[in-house]
Amino acid sequence: MNSIKISGLVGSSEYDAIADDSLKDEDNAAWVMELEPCMRDEWIERIGWIRLIDRLAENELVDSGSAEFRKFYSGWKWLLLWGRVKSGCAYQDVLTRIAVRWFGASSTPVDRLSLWSWNRYLQAIARYHGHNLIVDTLAQYETMLKDLGGTYFQVLPFLAQEQWQAACYFGALDQFFNNLRDMQEDAQQGICYIPSEVLNQFGVTREEMIQQTACQNPGYPKMMQFLLDRYLTELRQKAYPLIMAEDLHPSWAILRDWSMHRYHRIERVFRECNFDYTQFPQRYWSEVQQDLPILIAQVRQQHGEGHRPTKRCLNRNTAMMPPALTMLSRNAARVAGTVLNPPSLSGQESS
Repeated sequence: MNSIKISGLVGSSEYDAIADDSLKDEDNAAWVMELEPCMRDEWIERIGWIRLIDRLAENELVDSGSAEFRKFYSGWKWLLLWGRVKSGCAYQDVLTRIAVRWFGASSTPVDRLSLWSWNRYLQAIARYHGHNLIVDTLAQYETMLKDLGGTYFQVLPFLAQEQWQAACYFGALDQFFNNLRDMQEDAQQGICYIPSEVLNQFGVTREEMIQQTACQNPGYPKMMQFLLDRYLTELRQKAYPLIMAEDLHPSWAILRDWSMHRYHRIERVFRECNFDYTQFPQRYWSEVQQDLPILIAQVRQQHGEGHRPTKRCLNRNTAMMPPALTMLSRNAARVAGTVLNPPSLSGQESS
């Protein structure tokens, strides 16, 4: 159906690494291209805004002379203060589209919530993108997950107001898995997001994580078992309302199921690597490259067979979700089942 890829429409950058941004965006959102055009355009626009911010912030991280994110943030704060875009400011076209969406007289309560979440997301990007970032406690780590991933998901289109908080916790879960996936990439930039209290508990140092020698420390696998078997289970519990929701907008139902399939893949490959984050990227992205064509082919086939085109965009929760993601839904249900029956830890009952 669609030969154009999502990465080509949201400004994905490519660089000399296994896990380039283009493949990340396909892994996250290739399904968007199979939506009805009017629905697809809404998703592409929001993902494009978020991808722009991520790219600008990452550029500042690797190039101390770059100030592009700060230029955008300055223009946003002007818009937030005065309700209009400053003439001649950087990224005026993007800010104008945002103003049209969220600052107009016809804005809805959900639009105003999106505006609030977008502002919180920019604040989080400014706060957490830095070489010297240290997260002290698990509580602070979870705040970071919600400030980054949670607000990211709350900015996405077609989210019902009553599912706002649930989306925040699901976004936090998404950010956890992104951090797990990118551990080596972050270490190469001098970044370690694992809280100091967790590192200290298992006798692992931040320097070992950044220098990529942590796997030689006997405490490292125990630390990762704690994060994946105990902390991740608690995080899933908080995301449970959205994981098991039955009244999501069709596009959100696909996002949820696709994401749960991705989380399952990340965790499985990470465990198969015995938590070795230096081996994980090559194995994971190789599997993604093999997996994506199969998933998209199934989506296209079943979408074409089971979905009847409509004259207007489907934008109500009563709309039918395309049947293409039955397999992914089963994966989501299987992973969500761990919420009800969390694994025991070291032969003891889970708390």
